[in-house]
Amino acid sequence: MSNVATIRQRGADSDIQWTLVALAVWFFIAVALGTSGALTGNGQPPIGIGLAIALPVILFVVDRRFGGHVLGGLARLELPALIAAQTFRVGGVFFLIAWWGGTLPGGFALSAGLGDIAVGLAAPFIAAAVAARRPHHLALARIWNVLGTLDLVTAVSLGVLHARSPIGLLAGPVTTDVMARYPLSLIPTFAVPLALMLHISTYRRLGTGAV
Repeated sequence: MSNVATIRQRGADSDIQWTLVALAVWFFIAVALGTSGALTGNGQPPIGIGLAIALPVILFVVDRRFGGHVLGGLARLELPALIAAQTFRVGGVFFLIAWWGGTLPGGFALSAGLGDIAVGLAAPFIAAAVAARRPHHLALARIWNVLGTLDLVTAVSLGVLHARSPIGLLAGPVTTDVMARYPLSLIPTFAVPLALMLHISTYRRLGTGAV
């Protein structure tokens, strides 16, 4: 039994190492995309941003289907760790700063910023409740996970609708085009897909009842 446990632990350590490498490579690719201007739509539909969000998530799902050899380290995290990792969402304060400075429209920045901050602030408390197995901890985790996912979907949708493009139905004098340029481009190209991966992993943990 000890040999089996050792082999499993080595497998888990290997998955985590590969995941860290993959995340580092992905981060630098996201930086390169933002600084090169490859994501700017120039008035066209934001296909570049859409692909930058969708492709990592698709890769994550496919990778998990075939054993999780690239991003399987996320699946190795316990439920409290998966939830606590979303504390980085308090970075939504940058949306509010950009809105205050006139860089982003309020219709997008206020919803995305306040939503992210709320999810990020709640994350460590929900994680602590799950770790301590407090009353209704799984129900709280499910509600938080759904709201966190909806926040991301809403933010992306509002970002598209406030962009300078044929589908930017809510676009005004201030648009969300700056989200395609570094450093704000790191939010849709890295932070959003990573948050979605964590939510997907959390749904899986909650579905199996594994805390």
